[in-house]
Amino acid sequence: MILRTWGARTPVECADAFYHHLLATGIADYRKIAGCREVHLVRRDEGGVTHFLLLSFWDSLDAIRTYTGENFEVAVLYPGDEAYRLDPDHFVHHFDTVSTDPSAADARSEAEIGPTLTDATGS
Repeated sequence: MILRTWGARTPVECADAFYHHLLATGIADYRKIAGCREVHLVRRDEGGVTHFLLLSFWDSLDAIRTYTGENFEVAVLYPGDEAYRLDPDHFVHHFDTVSTDPSAADARSEAEIGPTLTDATGS
């Protein structure tokens, strides 16, 4: 499974409205993709800025590409984002998920783990 992360910042006074915009755009679109397993959003206020971090778990890079197109490392931004004075990350990060249970990790075969980011990118 692959974790995809994206972050953005917005002025605190725009944060609640941006949250609802994000629910209606990016998060709604993620949930339409069969290979997107989970979506989580966290936020933190710091001074006059609210930081958002979107975390999503995907079956494969092919599933991610269904959302992004071929350039899966570039963030997908939406019309209307600018209304929230958004300072978005323009690139996303992808991570292979791994077990936190050492005995379970040792016992799992490659078939059980499934495709990884490394398998798909050759990196």
